[in-house]
Amino acid sequence: MSHCNWGILGAGFISTRAIIPALQQAPAVHILALASRSAERAQSIATQFGIQRTYTDYQSLLDDPDINAVYIALPNHLHHEWTIRAAQAGKHVLCEKPLALTASECDEMITACWQANVLLMEAVMYRFHPRMAYLKQLLNSGELGDIRLLHFAFSFPFKATENYRAYPEFGGGALLDIGSYCVNAARWLVGSEPQDVQGFSYSQNCIDIATSAVLRFEQDVLAHIQCSFAAAEHQVIEVVGTKGAVTAPHAFTAWREDQTVLIIQRGSAFEQREFAPADPYLLMVEHFTDCTLKRTSLLYSPTDGRATLGVLDRLRLSREQI
Repeated sequence: MSHCNWGILGAGFISTRAIIPALQQAPAVHILALASRSAERAQSIATQFGIQRTYTDYQSLLDDPDINAVYIALPNHLHHEWTIRAAQAGKHVLCEKPLALTASECDEMITACWQANVLLMEAVMYRFHPRMAYLKQLLNSGELGDIRLLHFAFSFPFKATENYRAYPEFGGGALLDIGSYCVNAARWLVGSEPQDVQGFSYSQNCIDIATSAVLRFEQDVLAHIQCSFAAAEHQVIEVVGTKGAVTAPHAFTAWREDQTVLIIQRGSAFEQREFAPADPYLLMVEHFTDCTLKRTSLLYSPTDGRATLGVLDRLRLSREQI
């Protein structure tokens, strides 16, 4: 094949703000279909973006023989079911983060995709941003020495009580929704899995509103994670090595029009490196499309998403209510 026909499950904010615009810019991509449980919304978005086919149930889209890959942009609790159904329909799957509610659910998704010989990848889009790729390279080079301390924070004031994030059965709560970014980044930047974890949280209406956690890695590396639905909009990654430190403001969701920076500290000297706007969603879907066309291998396997869920499972068991 010279191109990949995509279908999108879900017509929410992430689809219209990020995924559809990115797919439309990718040269080897054709968005063929969109599925939403609201026929009116599906048709409205299809008209807005020139999408040829619409479906009012997700299975009908999966049954479309012309679709090669799907983006699952559904609430967290639906990732497991519809990834497995997509695999059984022979579709490659790029799925929103976190991949599932638990590591055991993710194991079933990975098995289903392996048995169907289709690709599965978690949409960890921030890793594709040139700034984040540079940060990873900077740490791997040893320019800042050995990593000793890391800090990850992601918060925003959440008040949409009808949103799925407000319900535990839908995969709501701060830890699973935005803490997953922090855990994923900690594992990725350290390059290993934490040996011990300990979390603290406070809850409201059966979900964690805020969670703080410490992850202990080998070689005396400690990572601190904060996520909150009750704090101001804030995102940051800080890494402190034996020779210097680096800070990445607005770390996870820099949009395609956002200029970004890294602040590098060596002693009392500070250097600010600027990065031109880039669309991490576009870079991600281009990569995944190339993988479906067998031009390259996945940057990371679905077991990476499973490992993040493993840490989140341990944190949910270990955390104390405060």
